[in-house]
Amino acid sequence: MRQASDKKRINPRQQRARQTIDTILEATAQVLERNGSAEFTTNHIARRAGFSIGTLYRYFPHKKAILKEMAESALRMHDATARETLTQPDVADSKDIIALAVRTTLDPFRRSRVRKNMLLELIHDAEFVAKANAAQMHTISRFVARLHELDPARYREPTDLLCMTLSGALLGSIRMTLFFQPELLNDPEYERELFVMVSHFVSVRDEP
Repeated sequence: MRQASDKKRINPRQQRARQTIDTILEATAQVLERNGSAEFTTNHIARRAGFSIGTLYRYFPHKKAILKEMAESALRMHDATARETLTQPDVADSKDIIALAVRTTLDPFRRSRVRKNMLLELIHDAEFVAKANAAQMHTISRFVARLHELDPARYREPTDLLCMTLSGALLGSIRMTLFFQPELLNDPEYERELFVMVSHFVSVRDEP
C-alpha cells in the first residue's frame, strides 16, 4: 500500500523554474516602471533580474513573450479578484457591486507606466487583444449577473451584447485616459463618472 509520504510532490526543479520566471516578470515590471519602452530590452531585463541572457532565453525567446506572460497572469488575477469579491457576504448592495465592477477594472491601470508600456508593446498583437477583451467581458458578466440576480426588475440580464458593449465602453474610456490624461486614473471624480456610466448601462430602461 502506498504511504502518504509517497504522494506526488512538486519537483524542486519546477519550483526553481517558477521562481526564475517570477523573478524575470518582476524585473520586467521594474524596467518598464523606471525606464519605459526606451530601455525595454532582454539585456536590461536579464541584468535587472540578476540572470545571464542565456538563462532568460531558456524561458522566454524574446521580450514580447515575457510581456504576454505578464499580461496573461494579470488577466487571471483580475478574474480571480472579481470572483472572490463577489463571494464576500457584505457585497449585497447594488451600488457596492457597480463600484466594485469599476474599481476591479480600473485598479490594474493605476500602475500606469507599466500598463501603458505593456499596451504599447502588445497593442498590435491581435490574438492577445482578443483574449484580453474576452477576459474583461467575462469578468463584467459576473457583475451584471449578480446585479440582475439581486433585482431583476431594476437591472438587465447579462446578455452577450450588453456585456460586450459595457466592457468595451469601460475599457475604452480607461485606455484612452491612460494614454492622454493618466493622472485622472487616481481621481475620485473620474471613478464616479465611470460609476454613472456603468449604472446607466446595466439599468432597465423604459421602452420609447
